[in-house]
Amino acid sequence: MDLQLVPAILAGLLAGAVMEGPVYLQKALGLPVKQNIFRTWGRMLGLTGGAGYVVGLIFHELLAAAIAVIYALGFDLLGVNGNLLIWGLVGALVHYTLAGPIVALLPSVDPQTNAVGRQGFAYKNYGKLDVATSFVGHVTFGLLTAALYGLFRSGGGPHLIA
Repeated sequence: MDLQLVPAILAGLLAGAVMEGPVYLQKALGLPVKQNIFRTWGRMLGLTGGAGYVVGLIFHELLAAAIAVIYALGFDLLGVNGNLLIWGLVGALVHYTLAGPIVALLPSVDPQTNAVGRQGFAYKNYGKLDVATSFVGHVTFGLLTAALYGLFRSGGGPHLIA
């Protein structure tokens, strides 16, 4: 499967937007999810409040597009020509494994204590709900990136499951 940059970027932008959905849906339902990667990225870029949130969202989308290109490059280097959903799941597990320690290093602000940088590996210090939500988000990203990349690239989607 030859790398196609524009389909990979589009897949990443869409998958990146969807992957954070469970976090904000749970927040809207009043569930105690603490993570807020948009706020975290904004803070890392020196902004707080609404501006920090918007800049963090844009940064997250750019990062998602770049990671989707890495997925597509991986598909190309591994010679993947089918079973994109399986390969997307493999990518998601690698992605989650790499993201876990990065989350521990990010200067996120705990919304209850205002403590900076105490979320731990894959949000483990925030509790099981945050860990599970992060995992589901990364799996969602991997599956959607693979599926959308397969659909957007020339040749379409027959490579998704066979």
